[in-house]
Amino acid sequence: MPIIRFVREGRDVECQPGENLRQVALREGLGLYGLKGNLGNCGGCGQCITCFVQVIGDNPDALSPLTEVEKVKLQRRPDNWRLACQALVNSSVIVLTRPQAPPANSKSLIKAATEAELP
Repeated sequence: MPIIRFVREGRDVECQPGENLRQVALREGLGLYGLKGNLGNCGGCGQCITCFVQVIGDNPDALSPLTEVEKVKLQRRPDNWRLACQALVNSSVIVLTRPQAPPANSKSLIKAATEAELP
């Protein structure tokens, strides 16, 4: 079963293959949204673009391919950003939630997350 390592939250979460990344994060009570997203997100349709995650590492097949919605909505965003509502988990992956407002210690958190082996 795939493991999602949430860097900011310091948690590893097991999920089913093909499970939606947003649904896993919400089920686990993780803070996927910033203020704007908490006030008014689209419920997972890819229209509000508030559920950004940054995919850490070099495993392009860990998540499903970009959807057509993401190709439009993420045009001016880094290549390793995804919309959690559009991404299905294929294999273990490391993600940073809310990369548009990274924590002050994000570099050390990312380093620690990538150095620790995924279960």
